[in-house]
Amino acid sequence: MKRVILVVCMLFAISPFASAQKYFAKAKVSSSTDSVSYALGYYLAQNLIKQGLTEYDATLIGKGFADAKDNASPSIPASEIQDVLENHFAQIEEAKKNAQLQKEKEFLEKNAKEEGVITLESGLQYKVIKEGTGKTPSDTDMVKIHYEGKLLDGSVFDSSFDNEEPAELSMEYLTPGLIEGLKLMKEGAEYIFYVPSELGYGEYSQGDVLPAYSTLIFDIELISTEPKPAAESETELENLNF
Repeated sequence: MKRVILVVCMLFAISPFASAQKYFAKAKVSSSTDSVSYALGYYLAQNLIKQGLTEYDATLIGKGFADAKDNASPSIPASEIQDVLENHFAQIEEAKKNAQLQKEKEFLEKNAKEEGVITLESGLQYKVIKEGTGKTPSDTDMVKIHYEGKLLDGSVFDSSFDNEEPAELSMEYLTPGLIEGLKLMKEGAEYIFYVPSELGYGEYSQGDVLPAYSTLIFDIELISTEPKPAAESETELENLNF
């Protein structure tokens, strides 16, 4: 569905080039229908710009739209149009991926040199804020934790502190990085974890909150760990935030 919307958006993109602006300056808004048409184009173009998609020729976009609307012969073979768009979007996604992974690589390399930061073979990094003295979670335990999750830019995407009460989660349903990290802790401990994207959600985004290939930073306090009750309903554990 998102791809369909994006393709439609391209038809209304506003070119940054002066020649296109001069061409479209001839179009005037003089009726309610004109207002809706202009507002639609402006709104969709803004969405394109937010996604970083700006290098398009508005005149050719307009021609493509007109040809399709009038059922005229397209300037490129109709059989190739879908492939052209798919390849273009694939290149954009690949560029975003590479940029994100490069940012992650640079951060983790720098962070590994910070005082107190330990890097494991898996790539997970952590820093001990306070050691605990209680039990350590197993792969199938329930854990009660306080946590704050941030992205590399410092923005908080989730926090149990906002709810003013700790979260109770099943180890089985956490990301690989957090499972590995929590198994290093004892009850009462507080660690900071730096989770590479491959140990988090990888190529999958989590709505608008977590983009694909996000590096996750968690400040976690392990309050308690207990074996998962045999009758625990798995449906209650589906709406996890990390």
